[in-house]
Amino acid sequence: MEEKQSKGMGIGLTLVKKAIENYNGQIWVEDKIAGDYTEGSNFIIMIPEAV
Repeated sequence: MEEKQSKGMGIGLTLVKKAIENYNGQIWVEDKIAGDYTEGSNFIIMIPEAV
C-alpha cells in the first residue's frame, strides 16, 4: 500500500466536529464498503432541524 504525504495541519475534521456539536449535531465516518477501508469513506453529518 502506498503512503500519501499530507501537508495539512490535521485540524480540519476537529473544527468541523466542534461546529456540528455546537448545533447539537453528530458526525461520524463509515467505510464506503463495510470492512473495506481501501475504497474510501463516507462522512455522515446529522444536524437537528430548527423548530
